[in-house]
Amino acid sequence: MDERYYICDKDNNEIVYGYIDYNRLHGFKIRPQNNVPYDGVEVSRLVLVEPSLIKKVLTKNIKHKLDAYLVFLFSVIDDDDEDPDTLELVIDDVSRYKSIIMNKYSKFLDKKYIKGLLKKVGMVELELKNKLEELTKQNVKSAGKSR
Repeated sequence: MDERYYICDKDNNEIVYGYIDYNRLHGFKIRPQNNVPYDGVEVSRLVLVEPSLIKKVLTKNIKHKLDAYLVFLFSVIDDDDEDPDTLELVIDDVSRYKSIIMNKYSKFLDKKYIKGLLKKVGMVELELKNKLEELTKQNVKSAGKSR
C-alpha cells in the first residue's frame, strides 16, 4: 500500500505531494506518541533520513532514558525497603535497553559515543545488581534468624 508523503522545499516555498514506500526507505523509524491534541496533520510514522537529525533525536532520547534510570537508581539506593522483584524487572529492562543500543542505535551513532553510553548503562546495571545482591543477603539473614 502506498503512503502519502510531503516534502517542503525551503528555496521555492512549495510543498510537494507524492507517495513513498516506507519499507524500502533506509533511516531511523519513529512512531510519535501523539499525546497532544492537534488540529493539523496527524503523523503516525516518521522516518528520519538525515544523519545529523537522527543523531540529535537519538542523543536526546538516550539522555532522557538514562536520566530516568539514574533517578530510579538513586531512589533505590536511598530507600532501604525495596522490593527485589521490582529491582529484577528494572535490571531486565536495563539489559534490554543495552541490547537496543548495541543492535539498533549503533547503525546511526558514532562508535565512541556508543562505547561511552554502554559504559554508563553498564555502571547503572552493575549498581542495580549490587543492590539486588544486598537485598537478597538481607532477606536470607532475616529469614534464617526467625523461629
